[in-house]
Amino acid sequence: MAFDRQFFSRIGGSGQGRAVWMYASTEDAADVLAANFFLPAKDELTKADVILLVDTNLAGCTISFVKANNKTTTVTLASGTAVGDS
Repeated sequence: MAFDRQFFSRIGGSGQGRAVWMYASTEDAADVLAANFFLPAKDELTKADVILLVDTNLAGCTISFVKANNKTTTVTLASGTAVGDS
């Protein structure tokens, strides 16, 4: 599946600190962690922003962060760490 903005929300961060985001959907974490999945949100994401990937089927979560974002063609995330049931 492709990135769907309705599942993406900023949940924290201000000032010089990085933002924390949540992407909650039924998609497999491996698909969401793939390079450029978050390209449609390139203007909102900054390198080192934290992203919580919540699998609403498994009630699990994968914690990752933005490794690179050149604001044009590339948004990549770290491989992520699974917590919970996933």
